[in-house]
Amino acid sequence: MSRNIEALAKATEQRHKQAETAVEKALRHARASQQPVSVASIARAAGVSTDFIYRHPRLRPQVEDLRRARRNATSTDAVHDPVSQAAASILVRRLTQQLATERRKHREEVARLQAALAAAHGELLTMRRQAESEFTRSP
Repeated sequence: MSRNIEALAKATEQRHKQAETAVEKALRHARASQQPVSVASIARAAGVSTDFIYRHPRLRPQVEDLRRARRNATSTDAVHDPVSQAAASILVRRLTQQLATERRKHREEVARLQAALAAAHGELLTMRRQAESEFTRSP
């Protein structure tokens, strides 16, 4: 191999190792924090492309495991947190009350519109009968 090719191969290997180190550092930081984890967030923190992580056989599973663990921890916390359960319960009650009120208003409006339609049909029938009787009277 020529010296240029060897130098390029060495530089490429060094950049690859630096990128691996940066991703590992970003993973350590993500484990210490409680922020949501994704391949994109780790790649952004490490200054590498998402493609680098997706193609890396050792780093990708670590990121996915941390993401899964973080997602499971937050969903478990929300289920067992009495404050969030109470807030969700209050929200459901309020929304149910609003829905019941809206349904009542809509039923009343439909009933009013049906009554108006029935009155209009009655008037039309009366007018039609008057028109028919005037038509039969005229010679």
